[in-house]
Amino acid sequence: MVRLKDIAQLTGVSVMPVSKALRDEPDVSAATKAKIKKLAQEMAYVPDSSAQGLRTKTTKLFGLVIPATTNPIYARMVYAMEERAFDLGYDLLIAHTLNLPEREDLVLRRLLSRRVDGLFITPVYRLEAEARIYQEIVARKIPTVLLGSPAPFCKNFPAIESEELVSSYNATKHLIELGHKQIAYFTGPPAAQWAHERFEGYRRALREAGLQPDDKLVFQSGNTIVRR
Repeated sequence: MVRLKDIAQLTGVSVMPVSKALRDEPDVSAATKAKIKKLAQEMAYVPDSSAQGLRTKTTKLFGLVIPATTNPIYARMVYAMEERAFDLGYDLLIAHTLNLPEREDLVLRRLLSRRVDGLFITPVYRLEAEARIYQEIVARKIPTVLLGSPAPFCKNFPAIESEELVSSYNATKHLIELGHKQIAYFTGPPAAQWAHERFEGYRRALREAGLQPDDKLVFQSGNTIVRR
């Protein structure tokens, strides 16, 4: 493993200016920077991210917590987020909850132990008004964004939400326009507000098309696609 002092010895420059040159600090001459960077590249030098984190009090890590990447929606999301994180100089740590509250608690605590600089979470739905792990995130002041509609236990976090009723309405209307008349519907948790909005969009599209909603075509399911 190549260390800063190895580069310093070969360039005849002390460790501190070498470190500054590799960080492109302004108080190191352009000639010295070029010399040090060229040697670092030849020696395949890789900065110690742990040491940098201690100095800057950042880890350059984001945590992404989702049900599972087997859901094609999340697969696309992960790709886009990882690309953007890469552009910003961050790495993305991905964890799957499989829609299990106890697993969500564990993966979030593991990410907190890694001192991530921010979290993106698709919350596992719970009926409780509070969830201790989310209170811990608030206490630690970790910047957090929810991906989807917030539930009572996480309502104080900023969230990126879709228009559930409109989306469900448009999807159902599209199927009707294709000539389909018997359209099955897989609904989410009965207590979830977003599940009610999606169901209402489905029923509204049917009624507008003169089709009577059939309860035999409505099936209770979870809140995402998860394959184990």
